[in-house]
Amino acid sequence: MELIILGSAAAIPIKNRNLSSIAIKFKNQTLIFDCGEDFQRKFAEASLKFNKPLKIFITHFHGDHIIGLPGFLFRLSLNDRTAPMMIFGPRNLFLYLFLHKKILGLKANYPITIFEIDHLNNELIEFEGLDSEEPKRTIKINDNIIFDSKSFSMKYALVEHSIITFAYAFVEKPRYGKFNPIRAKDLNIPEGNLWKTLQEGEVIEINGKIIDPVKEGIISPKKPGRKITYSGDMKPSNSLIDLGKDSDILIHEATFAKALAKIAEDKKHSTSIDAANDAKKMNAKQLILTHISSRYQEDAIKLLEEAKEIFPNTVLAEDLLRITLK
Repeated sequence: MELIILGSAAAIPIKNRNLSSIAIKFKNQTLIFDCGEDFQRKFAEASLKFNKPLKIFITHFHGDHIIGLPGFLFRLSLNDRTAPMMIFGPRNLFLYLFLHKKILGLKANYPITIFEIDHLNNELIEFEGLDSEEPKRTIKINDNIIFDSKSFSMKYALVEHSIITFAYAFVEKPRYGKFNPIRAKDLNIPEGNLWKTLQEGEVIEINGKIIDPVKEGIISPKKPGRKITYSGDMKPSNSLIDLGKDSDILIHEATFAKALAKIAEDKKHSTSIDAANDAKKMNAKQLILTHISSRYQEDAIKLLEEAKEIFPNTVLAEDLLRITLK
């Protein structure tokens, strides 16, 4: 599992920082959070695959977080993409893409499903493709989970910004530990499909005997999955703390240094101090500061130094920074 910073600038791209975007590589798929301007170029520079299952999560409709999405979808059509894609975001996400289709000729000749998060009614509104006249269906949201699979779930929280904005958390399901092939052989279990079943923690029957892989010491018990939380743009919010509790990594906007705390409050953004305090409150293991204002082009290290006084395990985001979660 790998986390990649694709863009770390706020509002204005600068020489070494593109606009907001984060990628998570997990098993055979890629998850993207926000698509700032020229996102497709950073996607390519990160050597991410253009024809793998893809899920995109948009935090809000400010241009530095979504303008890169239509261009990316155009490119995928040119690349003859066939893999499925899901896009999640606030209400009117489908309308935003539908208008690009009607006015600019945006095509999506690959399976694409759009989910609008209706926070007020606690529902997901699902659209199939870009030609839908009406939603395909609505789905009730339980426990803020907007996507759920065998290996991970995605949760969201409404945070406070100048427009409707969501934070997101990737939550890996508890997973079994190391497989012990010697123990499997001792129990005369032949290699092949049965081993694969045991590695997934499932009980098997062989020669009339029930084999529980955990009880028999073939695999170690389940351990907690990994968790990554992305704040989007926001002022300090308890909803983020609840969403990101015990995160392995918190990726938090830090648009301003503490000297500009009043401006941050007025614009409903966060300072480096706010980010560090949030990481501490939620018991995160590591903090990544992102969404860096262009005013700190030469001295962004100041933001890092301020945050580390409160939360020592802090990293300053840089474009194409890669972090492996073991």
